[in-house]
Amino acid sequence: MKFPVAITARSFDTGGPAFEKLSLHCKILYVNPGRKRLTESELPKALEGAVGAIAGTERFSGPVLESSRDLKVISRIGSGTDNIDGITADRLGIRILNTPEAPVQAVAEHTIALILAIFKNLRIYQAEFSRGVWEPHTGCLLSGKTVGIIGMGRIGKRVATLLQSFGCGILFYDPYLSSSVYPEWKACDSLEDLLRAAEIISLHIPALEGNASLLSDGELRLCRRGSVIINTARGSLIQEGALKRALDEGIIAGAGLDVFPEEPYMGQLLTHQGVVATPHVASNTKETRSQMEIEAVENLIRALEGGEP
Repeated sequence: MKFPVAITARSFDTGGPAFEKLSLHCKILYVNPGRKRLTESELPKALEGAVGAIAGTERFSGPVLESSRDLKVISRIGSGTDNIDGITADRLGIRILNTPEAPVQAVAEHTIALILAIFKNLRIYQAEFSRGVWEPHTGCLLSGKTVGIIGMGRIGKRVATLLQSFGCGILFYDPYLSSSVYPEWKACDSLEDLLRAAEIISLHIPALEGNASLLSDGELRLCRRGSVIINTARGSLIQEGALKRALDEGIIAGAGLDVFPEEPYMGQLLTHQGVVATPHVASNTKETRSQMEIEAVENLIRALEGGEP
């Protein structure tokens, strides 16, 4: 008998190898029909009768999980699982799986792209060209800049490696790592030390408990004047109003944001000249998406069959 499953993630490739493999082992009860993230009110219906789910960034809240009594496994396409109520899932015996390796290169490259877009004034040029304006603006070299990486996990380490090849100096802050783990890079004793020293600050950590902010007014005012912040991690890590004030005052010269406190995001930062924004797509490359889907499907099948993902 095939396992009944639901694909709640948006943009799953129903013509690709992952879907084919899933179809061989499972009975697919539901496929997200569009490119829209399902809401909490839509998820219970989508999960009806399913023992497994291929999930994206949609919110599996406590009430959603409580109403999905058949659900046994949630296999996430991607690394972050903070969109799933882990406490409720654990209580109900629902396993949560992810694909932490596949998105590393794509997110790291996207981080570099956001930095370069700011340093080379790409947003300004695009906006002015669309109005018929031909006006040069002085950019900056990436070479020689001091980069502070917050969170030296898989993605943080890859970003550091790529930026080092540009000639950047690398600082990092990660309270879970010994300062001797990466002797080629300088470990900071505190977040505050990193903020004071870095010209580019890049975030690569999970959401904090309760979606608390890591960087608010106090932290942003420690930054070097004219520094740049990149966030491809979680939108809740930077307090929106504080970042707007820091940009307006010139403390922060530019921000490259792929994630936002509320998504889809329609807030005040989108129209700020100092912000380069993308809609939570850092890992969304053809190659990465295919690999993440395959890994998510394989994880789900192994877990439903009683094996280890």
